[in-house]
Amino acid sequence: MATRTTHVIQHLAFEHAGVIGNALRARGHALRVFQAGVDDLRPIADEPADLLLILGGPIGVYETDAYPWLEGEIALIRQRLAAGGKMIGVCLGAQLIARAAGARVYPGTREIGWAPIEPTPAGRDSALGELAAASWEVLHWHGDTFDLPPGAELLASTAAVTNQAYAIGNQVLALQFHPEVMPGDIEAWLIGHTVELGKAGIDPRAIRARTAEVGAGVAAAGERMFGRWLEQAGL
Repeated sequence: MATRTTHVIQHLAFEHAGVIGNALRARGHALRVFQAGVDDLRPIADEPADLLLILGGPIGVYETDAYPWLEGEIALIRQRLAAGGKMIGVCLGAQLIARAAGARVYPGTREIGWAPIEPTPAGRDSALGELAAASWEVLHWHGDTFDLPPGAELLASTAAVTNQAYAIGNQVLALQFHPEVMPGDIEAWLIGHTVELGKAGIDPRAIRARTAEVGAGVAAAGERMFGRWLEQAGL
């Protein structure tokens, strides 16, 4: 199999590619990771990969005064959108793609912990359908939301947050939630987000316990979902 390439924009060390990386490597992708705000992102534009994967993080897309490098990241994503380049966005990544596509990103209802999503009919028929094997339960960890970008199709919602997943043709898969997390990584999330958990009044023991119950099944379903999307996208 000819080697394909994926560029990964990572905003936190512990919010890494997880099962997306597994699905990519299974299909012959070599991953090159860029740390947002630290690494030079110009190679992503100058030497385009087959796929751009944009991962999560705790900052807001709109916090460009505090984190000015966000402007360059958004411009890079906008350029890739215009060129028809394939992308997967997770949480902050989904928000950055929405912003680059011209949609509004803003504070919303905070959702942290394991809970189901409700797929749309389009979502059930898409690669997201693999999550049915996990009863549509996923890990949520966000406080912002976004308007659906022009030309995007809604794939899933929750009662509190309408726009949980969207697709732009076979070019973009964008997820507000985290099906990429491997259960063995949850402790790093609990440590890294301890301040946010405390402010939200969420007991880390509850997330840890539920991860032990459902994490492996969700990760397996997530890996199948990403593999199916990659196949449909010709990657």
